[in-house]
Amino acid sequence: MLLSGHMAGHHRLHGGGGSNYLCLPEEPRWKKHISANNYTGWLYGVLYWISGDHASFFSAVNNGGRSLHNHPVPCAVCYVSQRSTSVMMPASTNCPVGWTREYSGYMMSDYSYSEGTAGYHPRHASSYICGDQAPEIATGGVNHDHAWLLLVSVGCGTLPCSKYPQGWELACVVCTK
Repeated sequence: MLLSGHMAGHHRLHGGGGSNYLCLPEEPRWKKHISANNYTGWLYGVLYWISGDHASFFSAVNNGGRSLHNHPVPCAVCYVSQRSTSVMMPASTNCPVGWTREYSGYMMSDYSYSEGTAGYHPRHASSYICGDQAPEIATGGVNHDHAWLLLVSVGCGTLPCSKYPQGWELACVVCTK
């Protein structure tokens, strides 16, 4: 493991910021800073937003049996010296022959919106990630308006509905070689 820490992303209600998630270290290092600068992109912690029937998709082994919903998301950046390539494979549960499965789970992404006269509108695009089926919960507080990490469901039509049924949650696997 190169680093472990807190998953971070943009505020789900604000413009600006990146479209991908970052893994911030437990112990940050700083250079210069100016407090209360409003002309910057912002980065916030990410919360799991997994409730209802979706809670049963994930193993509670690594999080002390607690529900993931509304808890901070941890992260890790890893290096495997014997394997130089890593690939996340959506809509799959197995790695190709000759590849090693590091973990599997469900596709996840952010959900953000802004409220306008015509209702709610998406504000950001986030990177799709493969969330481990046996997730952990990070330390930290809770703010409902920071980034949310949700399961990704299929919208069929252009995707063939016979193979990608409408509303089904996508599995995923992370493989190395």
